[in-house]
Amino acid sequence: MSIRSLGTGLVAATLTAASALIAAPATASPVGPAPAPASAVLPAATGTVVHLDCSRTADGTGTQDAPYNSLASVNALIFGPGDTLAVASGTTCHGTLAPRGSGTAQAPVTIAPYGTGPAPVIDADGAENALHLTDQDHWSIKALELTDPAGDLAQRQGLLIESTDGRTHSGFDVDGLIVDEVAGETDKASHATAFSLSACIRTGVSGTGSLLSDVHVHDTRVGNCGGGGIKVRVGSVNTRLGRNVLVDHNTVSEVGGDGIIVSYAESPLIEYNTAARLGTGAYPWTGGNFAGIWVLGDHDATIQKNAVYGSVMSAYDSEAFDCDWGNTGRCTVQYNFSRDNAGGLFLDCDGCGTVGGATEVVRYNVSQNDCRMVGAGGGRSALRFYNNVVYCPGRKLDVSVPADSLLENNIWVGGADSRLPTGPGVSWQWNVFQGVPRPTANGIVGDPGFVAPGTGGDTLASADGYRLKATSPALRNGGVVADNGGLDYWGTPVSATAKPDRGAYDGPGL
Repeated sequence: MSIRSLGTGLVAATLTAASALIAAPATASPVGPAPAPASAVLPAATGTVVHLDCSRTADGTGTQDAPYNSLASVNALIFGPGDTLAVASGTTCHGTLAPRGSGTAQAPVTIAPYGTGPAPVIDADGAENALHLTDQDHWSIKALELTDPAGDLAQRQGLLIESTDGRTHSGFDVDGLIVDEVAGETDKASHATAFSLSACIRTGVSGTGSLLSDVHVHDTRVGNCGGGGIKVRVGSVNTRLGRNVLVDHNTVSEVGGDGIIVSYAESPLIEYNTAARLGTGAYPWTGGNFAGIWVLGDHDATIQKNAVYGSVMSAYDSEAFDCDWGNTGRCTVQYNFSRDNAGGLFLDCDGCGTVGGATEVVRYNVSQNDCRMVGAGGGRSALRFYNNVVYCPGRKLDVSVPADSLLENNIWVGGADSRLPTGPGVSWQWNVFQGVPRPTANGIVGDPGFVAPGTGGDTLASADGYRLKATSPALRNGGVVADNGGLDYWGTPVSATAKPDRGAYDGPGL
């Protein structure tokens, strides 16, 4: 079949007699009156609308009345600005969807369902990916379901977006995807590359000078994928960084590896995500390390307002949050809730690869039964860990930190066998210690007076029990922290000059 252009694109090849029989007309019919699902309403058509319904027995011309019936027919097209690929709800297509062409910032190419019923499914049938965009720009992908089950494990993804040609490719909105059962690699120890390149959703770059920018992954539900959930890489080591990366409001559960990673980005933001029961699922972790939500090689990264819980133990890591190697500027981890992660709360891994020397600001987080923090050593990072709650009653706190660390205004609850780190570059100020041997002469020893400790569940709001009673000894007597972020865990303003509460709460006693 020869290549055909759509919308404002040019015809890329002369139609053969066979392809002419199924070629799209110059203007395909718009989406008909059948309502689309609320999460997948098609945009107003500014270009051609092409319809795909893999349940049809005969291939059509792409109109709603005569839709294409195979991915091969759609993959032969070149989409242009404002074009839409409308996929019939309640249907399943087999193979890899790899449409060609690009949109513009004002008129992206859109892929979205039409009609009523469940999200349309693209089943890769064991191929490397179900949906693949390479060296393209400005695509909006909405409310599809992607799957790629197989009897063997290999390098696989549900969605792969990549830049390979030494140029910057921009404008990717991944909205409301469902990705389930992708047989990606689960053993990082023996197959590190395949593991790193396996995920439910992945963006990547290869080739000198290749970059991605303007990447937004949001409101997706992904799980049961070997290798991990969402892996967004937009640049490379020792090159320019990709820009405008936002990963928000996603739910990652039961993946055989990392929850969410963003690497080689300028000021990426990761917020309002949930990562649950990592290392388990249909393709569980089998070797090496993974972590919950982490960043690598970024400048001024922010991880905030996420919930991570129930990670199983990997070879060593499995922390909820990680400022890994190569980060520069500030790596900020704030306003997060975590619980019952076998590897603990936080990993500093600046010395695990190319050293970046970021200042790691970890503040106003609530951690329940995450009884471990790791400073891997060998890096140049500086840790500023303040106004956090670390709650592990009766359990040993296993804590190591970078050589340059200030731990201030935190509440520590743990077992008597805990040993908190000390050293010439480690400073403890204005903390509260319950059941934990105090590492310095300063700090309050005793019950911090939480409203309902130990009652955290699966959401940010479930941490309300870590607010303070009116009788708490931690009210209004902490140290003033410069550049404190301005808010506590619950969004209460924090004064820049008045003494704050100790812990993650800065409101009045309850």
